[in-house]
Amino acid sequence: MHRFRWLAQPLAWLLPGFLLLSFGLFSFWHARSLAQNCSDCTWPPLQVAGALAPGSAATMDSPFFTYSPGWTVTHRGADPAEPLDPLAEPGGTVAFTYPGGDLYLLLAPGDYWAYLYATVDGRPANHLPVIPGNTDSQGQASGYKPLLAPERPRAADGGLEPQWLLVHHGDEGKPQNVLLEFWRGWGQTPLRGVAVDLPPGARMEQNGPSLAQLVVRRWPSVLAILLGFWVMGIGAWVWIANRVKEQPAGEDQADRTSAAWASIQPAAPIAAGAGMLLVAAGLTLHIWLLCLLGLIMLAFGGIVRPALWGAAVLFGIPFAYGLKLPILPVRSLDLIDIGVWVGLAVVAGHVLLRKVLLGAIPMKRGGIRDAGVPVFLALAAVTSWALVAAVDANYPSLALREWRVVFLNALVFAAVMLLILQLSPKPDADRWLLIAAWLAGATLISLFGLWGYAAGNNWVSQAEGVRRVQSFYDSANNLALYLDRTLAVSLALVLFARGGRQRLLWALVIVPQALAWLLTFSKGSLVLAGPAMALVLLVGGNWLLRKEGRSRRPLWILLAVAMLAVVAITPFLGAERFQRLLDFGQGTGFLRLQLWRSALQMGLDHPQLGVGPDNFLYAYRSGYMLPTAWQEPNLNHPHNLLLDWWTRLGIPGLLLGLAWLGLGTWSVWRWLHNGPQRALALGVLAAIAAGLAHGLIDVSYALPDLMIVWVLLFGLAPPAESKPQAAAPTK
Repeated sequence: MHRFRWLAQPLAWLLPGFLLLSFGLFSFWHARSLAQNCSDCTWPPLQVAGALAPGSAATMDSPFFTYSPGWTVTHRGADPAEPLDPLAEPGGTVAFTYPGGDLYLLLAPGDYWAYLYATVDGRPANHLPVIPGNTDSQGQASGYKPLLAPERPRAADGGLEPQWLLVHHGDEGKPQNVLLEFWRGWGQTPLRGVAVDLPPGARMEQNGPSLAQLVVRRWPSVLAILLGFWVMGIGAWVWIANRVKEQPAGEDQADRTSAAWASIQPAAPIAAGAGMLLVAAGLTLHIWLLCLLGLIMLAFGGIVRPALWGAAVLFGIPFAYGLKLPILPVRSLDLIDIGVWVGLAVVAGHVLLRKVLLGAIPMKRGGIRDAGVPVFLALAAVTSWALVAAVDANYPSLALREWRVVFLNALVFAAVMLLILQLSPKPDADRWLLIAAWLAGATLISLFGLWGYAAGNNWVSQAEGVRRVQSFYDSANNLALYLDRTLAVSLALVLFARGGRQRLLWALVIVPQALAWLLTFSKGSLVLAGPAMALVLLVGGNWLLRKEGRSRRPLWILLAVAMLAVVAITPFLGAERFQRLLDFGQGTGFLRLQLWRSALQMGLDHPQLGVGPDNFLYAYRSGYMLPTAWQEPNLNHPHNLLLDWWTRLGIPGLLLGLAWLGLGTWSVWRWLHNGPQRALALGVLAAIAAGLAHGLIDVSYALPDLMIVWVLLFGLAPPAESKPQAAAPTK
């Protein structure tokens, strides 16, 4: 081990980190300079051409284009004919030959449903997606391109803004025979021009990224910047660790407090409770001063005891979609943003306060043995790679926004969670406080939903013959995704926790959650998440009861609850929503299969970085949506956990995401076998199983509330050195 002693020197980390950071910043600046130097570059003008030569751009009325009957061709572009059956027949074909090199088409995507197939020398155009089973009218595999892009800007005259698109890269100087087959799109003039071999300094697309931005990719620079940042962060941590003596963390130290510290302890929960009431009043009455005052009081309670702030955040998470915090006279702010970032400041204030009043910071650090540390580092890696993918997305502003609200917020909250439990003199009590607040918030959101269901207000949606509870969420499925986790933990505590009074309390909590969960009529919850959590509770509960020498009665209660849920849902099985549950030839099942085919090809075409966070909708709708899936064009995720990670962040992001999920699950598994509070650990494991099972057909992580819940579940596990608490002796 002596050979690695140099790693304990800060300079061993700071110097390489500085070099990486400098290189990344320089290369990023260089790429930006190249892009700015090409800001005035344009394509050569379209003109009637006798032949397609390298560097030329031809109008569609040039003589070498051969059209099928029915086309309308002008200098402006070419418009296909309208067939008798537009769903079964193409609008028309265009054939021509060009002398190798890069082939570009000037297309006019917009808010209309049309698509094309492209072949070159009888093979699919190699710069367009080729989805297995998706063929042209002749049954031939082809490059495929939908033209549905309502997000595209309109031209100055109100028409469609054309866009240059690279469709094929051929052999220089070799003639290539091209066949374009257009489906639908009549009246929109979807084909505007053809060009060969982009000349130096030309622009890739009108109102789009320059050639410099495409050739000099920014992601290597951002990756170098991030690596430098993290390496320098390790160096800073080593420097601090070499100068700060770790204080022992024992109950005796927590008792040796100053008079000032002891005097403010009772005020913390009072201030936090009053702050919560003021925030609720401010939200109800739309008085921003009340909200601001409530947050200040809540922050004071959190500075004294950080778990109080964390509990308030977890309580309010399910209300984040429907409520904004009016803490400024002219603007409301997102509840999760405020909770996460102010939480970081609250923890910092707590550290400073304890340093001033106590003279020491009794932090419990278990190093790498602490279950939270490797999970946190895995999430940090995921967040870093998500930033790398975001900067090179087609819509970087949208990608960076999702990176902030989903990944960065989750990472900051994970840091807050880790510090809350490590700084706490009574981590077990704070762990229960966090869980209780989280379950209380889920219960309240369920009660609002049930009230809306009974009263028939707008907290209910109507779909496929059933009324569905959605509460403050914009979708019943989103509410179900949230309640999957809370219901699993609540069930475990009701069935397997010790203490009759506590179990009665958890039983009161579970009733509204279970009713709201059932009335969401989410097929992912009822068919996948429910059985997954029940199976984990059944198998894990049997092991737990046998290990502790307790009666098997809770298992029979669990089976009875499962049967009751089945009976409750039976009258609704005749509704349209459940009639074609396993019919993959039509309806939702069929559309999901088409979506997965498209998403799989999207992932294969973008293996390194994916399409970027929050860019799936635009890549899918205008690049991969199959003709048979036109009924659901506006999908912003592939309805599958693995495909979601892959298409958003590429294969590296998928592997990092699986590592994070795996490490988090492993920490809970270790907690279940070696730690205290086994009933809670079993509930968390069941919640993880429910989330993963539901994630097979829906989004289970890439939403702000769900990412925070994942962080909570993975962050609850105690350090590895914790021993099971001995049960109280019975009389």
